[in-house]
Amino acid sequence: MGLVPFMLQFKRWPPPVNHAALTALMDRWRPETHSFHLSFGEMTMTLEDMAMISGLPINGRA
Repeated sequence: MGLVPFMLQFKRWPPPVNHAALTALMDRWRPETHSFHLSFGEMTMTLEDMAMISGLPINGRA
């Protein structure tokens, strides 16, 4: 997915990977809506999610 090189820009080591969970999420990804379709509903990545992953602030000037 190309997310690991992006995360390595901000952290020194890659996050631990749960391959079974990653495979399950990939099976549930719907590119038409850019969201995950799970048993309890849809889940979408938000700006706050990316801020938490990358450690970049989302407040202030761009």
